[in-house]
Amino acid sequence: MVLDAYRVIDLTDEGGLLCGQILSDLGAEVIHVEPPGGSTARAVGPFVDDEPHAERSLFWWAHARGQRSIVLDLESESDRRELLRLVAGADFLIESAAPGELERLGLDHDALLRENPSLVHVSITPFGRTGPKAGYVGTDLTQVAAGGQAFLSGDRDRPPLRVCVPQAHAHAGADAAVGALIAHFARRRSGRGQHVDISQQQSVTLATMFRSLDAFVEEAPAPRISGGVMVGGVWVPARYRLSDGWVVLGPMILPSTGHFMTRLMEWLHEEGMCPPELLEETWGTYALRLIGGEVTAEDFAPVEELLAAFFAGRSKREIMENAVKRRLLIAPVLGLDELIDGEQLRERGFAVTLDHAAVGRSARYPGPFARFARTPIRIEEPPPTVDAHGAAIRAEPARRPAIVEPADPAGAEGDGPLAGIKILDLFWVLAGPGSTRMLADYGATVVHVESTQKLDTLRVIPPYRFNNPHPEGSAAFQCANANKLGITLDVQRPESRELLLELVEWADVVTESFAPGVLAGVGLDYESLRRVKPDVIMISSCLMGQHGPWRDFTGFGNLAASVTGFQPLASWPGCPPSGPYGAYTDFIGVRYNAVSILAALEHRARTGEGQYIDQSQAEAAVQFLAPAFLDYTVNGRLRDARGNADDELAPHGVYRCAGDDRWVAIAVRSDEEWRALCEVIGRPDLAGEDRRAAIVDEAIEGWTSDREPGQAESLLQAAGVPAHAALDTPGLAECPQLAHREHWIEIACEIYQTTAVESTRLRLSNASPRRPERTLTFGRDNREVLETLLGKSPEEIAALAEAGVLL
Repeated sequence: MVLDAYRVIDLTDEGGLLCGQILSDLGAEVIHVEPPGGSTARAVGPFVDDEPHAERSLFWWAHARGQRSIVLDLESESDRRELLRLVAGADFLIESAAPGELERLGLDHDALLRENPSLVHVSITPFGRTGPKAGYVGTDLTQVAAGGQAFLSGDRDRPPLRVCVPQAHAHAGADAAVGALIAHFARRRSGRGQHVDISQQQSVTLATMFRSLDAFVEEAPAPRISGGVMVGGVWVPARYRLSDGWVVLGPMILPSTGHFMTRLMEWLHEEGMCPPELLEETWGTYALRLIGGEVTAEDFAPVEELLAAFFAGRSKREIMENAVKRRLLIAPVLGLDELIDGEQLRERGFAVTLDHAAVGRSARYPGPFARFARTPIRIEEPPPTVDAHGAAIRAEPARRPAIVEPADPAGAEGDGPLAGIKILDLFWVLAGPGSTRMLADYGATVVHVESTQKLDTLRVIPPYRFNNPHPEGSAAFQCANANKLGITLDVQRPESRELLLELVEWADVVTESFAPGVLAGVGLDYESLRRVKPDVIMISSCLMGQHGPWRDFTGFGNLAASVTGFQPLASWPGCPPSGPYGAYTDFIGVRYNAVSILAALEHRARTGEGQYIDQSQAEAAVQFLAPAFLDYTVNGRLRDARGNADDELAPHGVYRCAGDDRWVAIAVRSDEEWRALCEVIGRPDLAGEDRRAAIVDEAIEGWTSDREPGQAESLLQAAGVPAHAALDTPGLAECPQLAHREHWIEIACEIYQTTAVESTRLRLSNASPRRPERTLTFGRDNREVLETLLGKSPEEIAALAEAGVLL
């Protein structure tokens, strides 16, 4: 397997487990160092048969599979020496200790590097290692509030909402895995290790779909609404009732997606329900005409009524069958059980069964996050019991780190860890381009291909510079494609094939996110590329994967979230499913696409072999729901809508503060924090009450409603209680911690002078990210790419332009 030469020391708890799981899935030996009694992650539910026990935590099972366990008491000098012995022979160390904790134990980064100068040390914390909020305590609820994702999720008339399966640790853990591998490539060149600093808050901001930029580009703040969007002051529903559930619609009235609405109307016409004028409507301009007032609410009302009547007579099965067959931009809202037991994952052989001898049970687990042709992920071992391998690990002889001779002793760190890696980027929208942006930030040369003939949807969604829906002013597109070279080329035109194959010959990696079969239809499938470049790496990323009965299911991350079970998990009991904000599974796909590319590059660096990667966004997204996946396969229980309630923590909610739509998230983990909370709100008499009682929430909101969110946050944090304002998009812009981490960058803009993009979410101690300088306008780098990278003459370039290839 890809990382089988490497050893990882994992000191993380529930705040960072996913990083170790990803590295373990890729073949690394992961030694989980647990405190006496076992990791605190073992106290996180759900539990096998609802019996709280260190060996029955499905949260632990979900994220510690395939690892080894040793118990070390780091308060003990002898056990600290044993840890340092392990560190001396390791390649990576990942930890989620509070800032200052490792320093207190004499295990700070410098001490670790003295033992092992080549060590990649990864820290995952709620807010990062430094900054005004570095000392804050956090939970999943407070971190999705701090990162802006909670504020945007849910219904306007209710509090901000989280996904009831913890997500903040997963966003950060996946970022940490990308950061670890980028630091590893730096070590390949220089032989030196370094520190990777990951903030859960900053990782979560990706789940705002770039709306954290609202204030910086002077866009109207994103509201919290579910079930539809406001377009030009007109409510456009994106959720309708079915006979047995709900259907979610993708954006079908944009310049890049209007053809999907036409297809839907053709289906209605076949059923005798679509009047001729709607069949002939130009749907690609509909949103722009709503914004401009050419189309009014009265004009749209018959469309809404027609869709409501049509969907009311359809079932979830009928919707899914037709979404696939007709390639519609719609999806049924499925429970996680319907995905797990459904035909797509079954035909792809996704689930993996592992035996747990310690509890006499077996369990079906989520399978690989990607399908690697030459280095397939093999999930074969269950998570370890407490100290299962302690004696064996202590008895092992000293190990040397795998990287001992650098390829480039000079290091050349100024060029970036990924300098020299060449990527032909045919990805579009978010899940793909966001991943290659992560690689471009650290030195990869990425040539991004797009076409003016088929606009990238990310160019036509907000936030826009000055609230102006111009494709050159989309902050989202610029964010996903910063630090890349850009050319215009219609991939599906036969005339483009020869030029594309020249770029393939130049590239190390080719990325694409077209519907399955599209590139094969124009002779650009993996086998065709291999004939040009035998060692090429190719990754194909789509919603459901390259084969299976649902392979032609089309859409964006909001539709994938609907069929992967996320919608009901971010909803209120008894209410329509609201789901997490935006194209949620795209935010997950960004990280797994980047990890997959880096893993394949590592394999090629060691063997000279390229390979093909089938990346299913659904199969990657399910990794973020692994505890709920196991709850269903082990306990037969489907987690349902529960708002902000939590099985272990109480009180646990988002409480109203002074002002309009102002909120603070509070989550109590222990009796000590509960008593502290009671003192802060002036109600010590509540300390003996049931922490889940209605009187408790009433008392807390009685206190918060008289205070600004920031004041409530600071008073509670000063007492050691996890709390954070539920930041809206202007609040993100004002957050001093994100400012400290330099989260926003101003860049030059051809049509507006300047605009803003987000920075990298990865902080490496010895490798600075490349700083974006200017927006990526259509065809900006056509000449540079063709002349500099491919060696074409000005006359040849002019001929290509005249032939209509560079469109």
